[in-house]
Amino acid sequence: MGTLTQDMMRLCGEINALRGSRETLMKGLARDTRETKVQVSDMRAGFRKVHGRMAALSKAERTKFVTNMAADVSGMLHQYENAHRSMANKTKQENVKFVTDLATDVSGLLNGFQADLQEQASETHRANRAFVNNVVQEVSGLLGGFHHARKNMALTSARDRDQFVSALKKSVKNLRHEVASDLAGARQAWSGLSPAARKAKEEAERKAKLAEEQKRRAEAELRAREESERKARAQVELRAKEEAEKAKPESTKRKSKEDS
Repeated sequence: MGTLTQDMMRLCGEINALRGSRETLMKGLARDTRETKVQVSDMRAGFRKVHGRMAALSKAERTKFVTNMAADVSGMLHQYENAHRSMANKTKQENVKFVTDLATDVSGLLNGFQADLQEQASETHRANRAFVNNVVQEVSGLLGGFHHARKNMALTSARDRDQFVSALKKSVKNLRHEVASDLAGARQAWSGLSPAARKAKEEAERKAKLAEEQKRRAEAELRAREESERKARAQVELRAKEEAEKAKPESTKRKSKEDS
C-alpha cells in the first residue's frame, strides 16, 4: 500500500471521527437548550408570582398611606382655616385702631402746621416789607451818589478831553506845516547833487524823523489820557461798590433788630 493511500485512509477516518464528535456535540447542545428553556420558564413563573405578591402589597401600602395623608391634610387645613380666621379678625381690629389713631394724629399735625404757617407768613411779610423799604432807600441814596459822581466825572473828563484835543490839533497842525516844508526841501534836494542839496536832504530827513517822533509822542499821550480816564471811572465805581457794601451790613443789622 502506498503512502498516498495510507494518508487518504487516515484522512477519511479522521473525517468520520470528527463527524461523530460533531453529532454528539449537537445532540448535547440540543439537550442543554431544552433544559435551559425549562429552567428559564420555571424562573419566569417564579418572578411573576413574586412580582404579583409585591404589587399587591405595595398597592395596599400606598392606599393606606394616601388615606392617612388625606386625613392629616384635612386636619391641617381645618386648623389653618381656624388660625387664619382668628388672625384676620385680630389684624382687622388692629388696622382699624391704627387708622383711627393715625387720622387723629395727622389732623392735629395739620392744624398745628396751618397755624404755624400762617404766623410765619405774617412775620415773613412784615420782615420782607421792612427789608424792601430799607433797600429802596439805600438804593435811592446810592443812585443819587452815583449820578452826582458821574456828572462831576463827565464834566471833568469833557474839559480834559477838550483841552487835549485842542492841544493835539495844534500839534498836528504844526507837524503838517513842518512835514510840508520838509517835503518841499526834499524835492529841492533831489533836484541836484550839490553839497548844499545833500545838506538840505539830511536836514529834511532829520525834520521828518523829528515829526515822526512827535507824532508817536502825541499818540502815547492820547493813550495815557484814555487810560487815566478809564482808571478814574474804575475808582469811582469801586468807591460806589464799597459804599454799597458798607450800607448792606447796616440794613442787615436793622432787619435782625426788627426780627428780634
